[in-house]
Amino acid sequence: MAGGRPTKLTAKQQAFVDAYEGNATEAAIKAGYSEKNARNTGCRMLTKANIIAAIQSRQEKPRTQTIATREERQAFWTRVLLGTELEAGEPPTMANRLKASELLGRSEADFTEKIEGDMNLNVIRKEYKS
Repeated sequence: MAGGRPTKLTAKQQAFVDAYEGNATEAAIKAGYSEKNARNTGCRMLTKANIIAAIQSRQEKPRTQTIATREERQAFWTRVLLGTELEAGEPPTMANRLKASELLGRSEADFTEKIEGDMNLNVIRKEYKS
């Protein structure tokens, strides 16, 4: 690190980051480092701040891009419910439309009973005499 900022990765280091899936030795080999020294190389790579930052950055991106938000799920269930979401060119079956209706209702808490009340709890203590 120069001046407190992460340095750029070399082509091999980037290949290591791209190949890293929890096993540094395998990632080092896939990145083109010597198999003989892959274990040491992999361990050494995981001590470098710029490598760790690149791995963390890479791991965060797919998660945010692949997980649907609540609004996206609700929009999808609505399209299925209304029959506008096609599956293999066909509208959804009635069973799928009913399931989408149920999931949409659950996401909006339509099936929960709302009970209102005023709870006044009096604690009764019994004192025992020995």
